[in-house]
Amino acid sequence: MKMKMFTGKNLKKLSVAVCALGILAGAVVLPVKAMAAETKAPAVITLSAPFTKDGLTVMEALDRRRSSRSFADAALQEKQLSALLWAADGINRPESGKRVHPTTRGIYNIDVYAVMAGGIYKYDPEAHALNRVSPVDFRPQINAKQTFVHTAPLTLFFVSNPVPPRDPSHPVNPERQHANNCLVAGTMLQSVALVAASEGLGTCVRGSVDKAAFAKAAGLSKEQTVLISQTIGILP
Repeated sequence: MKMKMFTGKNLKKLSVAVCALGILAGAVVLPVKAMAAETKAPAVITLSAPFTKDGLTVMEALDRRRSSRSFADAALQEKQLSALLWAADGINRPESGKRVHPTTRGIYNIDVYAVMAGGIYKYDPEAHALNRVSPVDFRPQINAKQTFVHTAPLTLFFVSNPVPPRDPSHPVNPERQHANNCLVAGTMLQSVALVAASEGLGTCVRGSVDKAAFAKAAGLSKEQTVLISQTIGILP
């Protein structure tokens, strides 16, 4: 087989073709890079102070509270996100550090994680801020069949942590502690539901979630337990 020799004229044609391919490749690659930069979420979201004098009365919020499983594909306002997280686990007595929800022995051992389009965040009550623990949009993995959560702007996960014994000679009863954790999580869920009603948002409590997948994505330890979740969004 004879090898084709490249003359000066052929080399010129080849260089033009290579340049054209390079331009086309650049035209394809550049928009992808720009899109990735635009969708990058912040590692820390510092929330504004909740405006506690706004909204419905407690009785009005209770009257409007109901479960919703249909949400618009739209983001929450920052003030709504702030109010919801504060209602879940915020501090309402700064002088003592005590929080909105009640708990036994003054031990706050339930963390709140926020699953949003920008990733998974852990709520910091003292800073009233969200710290990202994963950049992955976990919403489609919450539940494969309940597709309404895939586009809902916010799903909260309530995660309990181990409680140290008051006295080494009296270990913590696991069953009693788990029951207590569930009761505390229930008060947190209801506070969020009332704020959602006050803001005209929809919400539903959800136990059917992939807890193992969430624990892995959020980097939870084996000692931590996913108790329940709650999805919040704008009504269609």
